[in-house]
Amino acid sequence: MASRFLFGILPYLTVGVFTLGILFRFWVWVRTPVPLRIVTTPGPKTRAGVEWRLIGDLLWFPGLFRADKLLWAAGWCFHILLWLVLLRHLRYFLYPVPEWVAAIQTAGLYAGYFIPIPLLFLLARRLLFERPLYLSILGDYFALFLLLSIAFSGTLLHLFFRTYLIDVKALVIGLIHFKYLPPDAHWLFVLHFILVMSLLAYFPFSKLVHGGGLLLSPTRNQRTNFEERFVNPWDASAGDSPAGYNDKNLSTPEKYRESLAGAQQGEKE
Repeated sequence: MASRFLFGILPYLTVGVFTLGILFRFWVWVRTPVPLRIVTTPGPKTRAGVEWRLIGDLLWFPGLFRADKLLWAAGWCFHILLWLVLLRHLRYFLYPVPEWVAAIQTAGLYAGYFIPIPLLFLLARRLLFERPLYLSILGDYFALFLLLSIAFSGTLLHLFFRTYLIDVKALVIGLIHFKYLPPDAHWLFVLHFILVMSLLAYFPFSKLVHGGGLLLSPTRNQRTNFEERFVNPWDASAGDSPAGYNDKNLSTPEKYRESLAGAQQGEKE
């Protein structure tokens, strides 16, 4: 019964939570009103510049490089190593295995060996430096704990507690085709599997989803237009006068007039 839940039900629950959680986060971000331009300076003035800025933020983190080069090196190395590990694991999901996936198996293997190094640095930084320690919350440590536990358990599985890979692939392919094929695996593989499921379920509700939030951040995805004056459409002092409305605002005040009136009524009461 426990095996049925672990390998036959839990993966679908986890994928459901992950998918719905990601969609919910994006839905909240998309619905959040942005009445004014709040671009981080220096900002691009063209749409192509915005796209290039977002590509840079996603791939090589130029802002972080300017702010903290040591943190940039650790973060960039972690993301590169993580992608190699994830791509290596595609061999369990694809049949037949594409040649390019087979070609990166060695690189992905060594990436798994080295990925704890930047993770340990990020953990030590939060524990040893005053400012990160002050700003860190429990979720920051929990995410690092999950990632480190997955990395160490995966390495131990490869080096000392070898699992029959045919059974693992049969499990994954079976899940894709809605077939229950439980593996006869070592307890460490079960722990590794549970940790991965926990990370997937936790991912949408954590800071780990910062990549998606970056694309919808109004400080990064807007053009600079500081030569024009923008009036806050929620400014109650402006009333209905022409000075209280600018047709170049990203959101029109009419859309929020009802909620603004309700808030004013509450203040009067």
